[in-house]
Amino acid sequence: MKKIKYIIAIIGLFAGLTSCDKQMEEMNTNPLALSTIPDEYLFTSAVHQTFGGVAYQLRFSSQYDHMYVTNSEDRAADGYQDFHSQDIYKEMFSVLYTGPLRYINEVLLMTSSTGKYPNPVRNAMAQIVAIINFAKATDSWGDVPYFEGAQGSIGIKYPKYDKQELIYKDMMDRLKKSIDLLKTADTRLGYVGSDPIYNNDLTKWVRFANSLRFRFAMKTRFIDPANSAKIITECMSEPLMELNSQNFELTHQESENSELYNPWYDLRKHKDYRMSEKLTEWLKSTSDPRLTVFIEPTSTGEFKGVPNGLNDHAFSLIDWGGFSNPSPTLYSKSLSEYQMTAAEIWFLRAEAALNGLTSEDAAQLYQQGITSNLQLWKVDSKTISDFMNTQPEATLNGSKENKARQIGTQMWLAFIPNFDEGWTNIRRTGYPEIPQRTNSTVYSLGVTNGILPKRFLYASNEYLNNSANVNQAVQQQGPDKIDTHVWWDVVGN
Repeated sequence: MKKIKYIIAIIGLFAGLTSCDKQMEEMNTNPLALSTIPDEYLFTSAVHQTFGGVAYQLRFSSQYDHMYVTNSEDRAADGYQDFHSQDIYKEMFSVLYTGPLRYINEVLLMTSSTGKYPNPVRNAMAQIVAIINFAKATDSWGDVPYFEGAQGSIGIKYPKYDKQELIYKDMMDRLKKSIDLLKTADTRLGYVGSDPIYNNDLTKWVRFANSLRFRFAMKTRFIDPANSAKIITECMSEPLMELNSQNFELTHQESENSELYNPWYDLRKHKDYRMSEKLTEWLKSTSDPRLTVFIEPTSTGEFKGVPNGLNDHAFSLIDWGGFSNPSPTLYSKSLSEYQMTAAEIWFLRAEAALNGLTSEDAAQLYQQGITSNLQLWKVDSKTISDFMNTQPEATLNGSKENKARQIGTQMWLAFIPNFDEGWTNIRRTGYPEIPQRTNSTVYSLGVTNGILPKRFLYASNEYLNNSANVNQAVQQQGPDKIDTHVWWDVVGN
């Protein structure tokens, strides 16, 4: 945190200096001051900002994910409205491209073989961080600036938009190169003292990068089965995340300093969100011990969720105060944020095994995934054992389709509170099923005719400042609407 404050101070200094004329700049320059920001400060800041954008996760993904419902103006997202006139997408786009992607691309330039601080180990670590953020962008919008994205520092003011298919293939190739380099790298060349995730443990960076590559291969397996199968095989030959101690996790503190505590705390403490009916009823019907972890009972001791998608009239008839809040656990100051957990990888392995992509035991992997997530939320061992041994949903059963449903649904639960990936999981697998809304007397059909949104609209300022490129993206991808599918989304409605 001291480094983050330092980088903010340095950036402020540079901003102030650039506002002066050359003469004043020369007069006021401290010869002992830094002339450039060291790459370790930029790396640390980029990693922290990789966990940013929580306000947009709450507004959009938590409701698309059918985890939460709000009674604020943000409920329009739950009604499948598109917000274009409010410039919301402009802000969301900016959070990624002028934040973590800007900083990490600068690190990549600085640590490249021709950069100011050439360092292949640091460059490989930065490649992984860049890919996490580019994946967020392309999963949210589809075709986005990638090869030229966030490259303003080298003069690219009007970046071209790249097809998602090419983006995914390049991201998987870049991850493989980083994995190969980091496996035998000298840890002394890494970010010693500047890595807020793994404390410069390169073996964990390798596991995470390989797990991220595995996620990408599974995400594209329906649209590009041959290439995905090849990459899945490659990933299985390298170490994957297996333990919660290997999670890509940003930890927080129980503090009065907002820079140290979980940013979800400030968003949720206002109590304008309630738990969804879908999540609440699912946990109740399966006697899932996470019910009391995630959901606070009402004043009458009930666990009661709000139906997603109610139109204004139907919503006006409900008793908002009679529904369950998120549990304090989900907005505690010390709650960690996650980009990936071991549970997700166990479930992806179960899915791969179920579909004959590996020779592993899908049933065993599925149970390991559930156990891993329950342990993450500190459910005691006896409760875990009872749940795993008595509840039908804790064991893969029935047809292949039912097993796929079980895996997809448990993965959905395991993403909490990473609602972006929860929404992505629904789009990718079709589970849990979110039926098309058809009854307009009760539900809002929005601009999608009741179909779950598939992407975000492009930023309004892109049409003003980068019109040729964004219009080309619309031509190659399809209409700039929230129900236009991205490239890998071929399973859902």
